[in-house]
Parts: sequence; structure tokens; C-alpha cells
Amino acid sequence: MSTRGFRFVFAADVVSTFGSLMSRLAIPWLAVLVLGAGPSQMALLAVADVAAGALAALSLGVLVDRWPKRRAMIACDLLRAAALLAIPVLGMVGALSIGWLIAIVAFNGALSVAFGLAQSAWIARSTAAEHLAQRNSTLAAGAAITEAASFSLTGWIFQRLGGFVAIVVDACTYLASALLLMWVDEPPRAPASADAAGPSPVRSALHAFAAEVRDGLRALAGDAVLRAQAIVVALTEFGMSFAATTYMIYVARDVGFSTGTLGLIFALGGIGSLFGSWLAARLAKRIEPRTLLVGGLVVWALGSACAPLAAAATALGIALLAAQQIVGDAGAMVYLITDRTLRQTRAPAEYLARVDAGIRTLGYGATLAGALISGTLAEIFGARALLFASSALIGVAALVAAMLLRGRPALARSQA
Repeated sequence: MSTRGFRFVFAADVVSTFGSLMSRLAIPWLAVLVLGAGPSQMALLAVADVAAGALAALSLGVLVDRWPKRRAMIACDLLRAAALLAIPVLGMVGALSIGWLIAIVAFNGALSVAFGLAQSAWIARSTAAEHLAQRNSTLAAGAAITEAASFSLTGWIFQRLGGFVAIVVDACTYLASALLLMWVDEPPRAPASADAAGPSPVRSALHAFAAEVRDGLRALAGDAVLRAQAIVVALTEFGMSFAATTYMIYVARDVGFSTGTLGLIFALGGIGSLFGSWLAARLAKRIEPRTLLVGGLVVWALGSACAPLAAAATALGIALLAAQQIVGDAGAMVYLITDRTLRQTRAPAEYLARVDAGIRTLGYGATLAGALISGTLAEIFGARALLFASSALIGVAALVAAMLLRGRPALARSQA
């Protein structure tokens, strides 16, 4: 188990997450405040990375399973930095447009999927199964702390120095991440399967690539636990897309909370995520994965239901939104860490990235489907109703997980 290597992976993850969160704010602000993007253009910008992930994840899973994991992460960081640096360059020559922004966001979205697949596979191949939950929790804790720092600094950098400077800072964080990963060793290679050994003389390279995609999907479909995880991910992502399109409308417009108050409330989400990551690491040693996964989903559903209960901008409303941020995010983090650990331990070693990519593809598809219909549903039923529906769908996911994983106490299997 590479403790030194994980320290560098953790540091690289914190640095690159800091940059990713900066872009999440800076690029939309740049589109609205500098390029004057309209609602339809902003909608395309908002889904560009998810759409790219949905289209590319299966192919990227094959490539990541083929490639050395450390090199894949470094390549993704360098390409993401180059893509971001193109934004200020295009701005300086007067060629920047909303179309370029959408293309760059989509490109970086696909690269972020590849990075995530490679990072998860590196951790799975470099860590003993009993320590996976601890390491996944450590990564989640780092991301939670980084979230608060990144969001607060991005606003200041954008306001004082401009959007292009914020983008350059983001690109520099990817370069720093790549440098940190240079100190990481490659994990032991997984044993190659018979189908993964290379294309036969009869089949073309394209057919061999498609066969590797099918191998990963078969590994996913052939394992009852992985199938259950995929269904639960689809349900949670579908439900979260409802909240993503209506949450800000409800709390800021319908209820009427000020942006200053909302900013303070949102910061509590980092505290909830940090607590959830700490809790997941400790409970993983005492509670079997099925109970932990279902329990995280139940707490997440209950916490998220607090938001639509906040009917007015009062002290009670603030308390309910705070509960949603702290309780809901803590439950979500327990679920997400347990889910990630199960993927790493259930998937056959030679199919780690492809199985992960298959589950992510289903989640991205559910997100896009939810985003497409949630706007229409919100017009008919209102934002508050969709927030309740979002919470209910997470509750349904908990029920489905409890049913599909029933009678499977030993969910993890060795990756040796």
C-alpha cells in the first residue's frame, strides 16, 4: 500500500479540485458578464460537461484500463490546463465566443471524467481493500474543505482582477497537480483478460475497442451488487437534476432569501460534507457496506426534504436550509464514499475503469434526462414540488438499494 504515493495523489486532488471549482463559477460569470450570453446559451453551457461525460465515458474507461494510471492523470491535467489557457488567449485576440466556451467546457468535462476514472483505479490498485474507505473519505474531506476556500476566493479574484485572471489561476492549479503526480508511482498492473490482450488479426482495431467496451459492460451487468449500484446512481442523479434546476429559483426568488444569507448557508454544506467523510471512514470499520450505503441515502433524503419545508425567509427557514446543507450533505457523502469503495472492490481488477465508466454513463444520462424534463415540470407544478420530488427520488433509491442488496452481507471482494 503506497502511503507516500497517496499523499501526492491527495495533494494533487485538492489543488485540481480548487481549480475546478473556480472554473465552475468563473466561466458562467464570464459568459454572462463579458459575453452577454442568453438563457439558451447558458443552458447549453450548463450541460456541456455532463453531455461530454455521457458520450465519452465508456470509451474513456477502455483507454484508462489500457493506460498507466499515473500518466493518464498527468495527461488529463496538462490538457485541461492548455484548454483553459486558450480562453484568455482567445479573449486577447477578440475571438472568444460562447461557442468556444461551450466547446472548452465539454472538452474539460470529458478530461475530468478520464481523470476521475484513472484516480479511482490508481487508488484501488494501490490500496488494500480494508483501507479503501479511509482513503476515499480522506479525498472527500479534502474536497469539502477546498470547496469553501475556492468559492470564496473566486468571487474576489473575479471582482478585483477579472475573469481571465481567475481562469489562468485555475489552469495553474492543473499544472501544479501534474507536477505533484510526477512523484507518484504506477500501481501494480492488473492481470490482462483474454479479450483485453489485443485485437486478433481478423478484427480491426475499432472492433477490438468495441469488444473491450462490451467486456466492461458485461462485468457490470454480471455482478448483482454493481447492477444495484448502477440503478441507485441513476435514481439519485435523476432526482438531483430536479433540485439543480429549481433550488436557486425557490430559495432566492420564491422564498426571498438574500444572496448574502444564502452564501452563509451554502458554506455549511462544506461542514456537512466534511462530517460525512469523517463519519464514513469510522463507520466503515463497524457497519457492513449495505447498511451504510442505505443509511447514507436515507439521511440524504431526509436532509434534502428540509429545503422545500422552508416556506418563508425567517429564522425557521434559515434553520431548515441549514439542516438541508449539513444533514443532507453529510448523508450524501456517506453514500458516495461507500458507493465508490464498493465499485473499487467489486469490479474485476482488469475492468476497474470500464465498470466505473459504465455506472457513470448511466448517471450522466439520468442527469441529462432530468434536466430536460424538470424545466417543464417546474412550470406546471412549481419549484417547491420538484424539490420534494427530488428528495422522494433519493428515498426511492434508498428503498431500491435495500431491496437489491438484501441478503448480500459480504459485498466486497478482494482485488488481489
